[in-house]
Amino acid sequence: MGWFIGERRGVSWRDQTLESISAPPLPLIVLFGLVIFLISMNTYSEYKATIERSKASLKLLSILLPFLVIFLVYILLNSNRWFYPVGFSRPVIYHLSNQEGSSPWGLALLLVLLLVMVHYQDSFQSTWFRIL
Repeated sequence: MGWFIGERRGVSWRDQTLESISAPPLPLIVLFGLVIFLISMNTYSEYKATIERSKASLKLLSILLPFLVIFLVYILLNSNRWFYPVGFSRPVIYHLSNQEGSSPWGLALLLVLLLVMVHYQDSFQSTWFRIL
């Protein structure tokens, strides 16, 4: 049993190692700190560029998304897939031939809405799309 459990004969290797450890020299610490600082600055600049690209993409998506939704609804309504699934027949709609033209109120409302949007365009752009 004495072979596996050795008797201590002085200071162990662990104690010698811990006693011989000292702080690294100051120039090495400064060099290491400078390298870490420069690497972090490079990473931060790449991070900022990525964030700016993401913001620009999100702004473009927010501009184009309403047009895409309107286009998809138009296609679905035009092809009658919205209300009538595949396999169902479309009901026949008869138009009365003695109908005059429709009233211009819809067009007038659209024109007023367009004029209001043009009038308030600058205030919306300044709040939604700020230049950083």
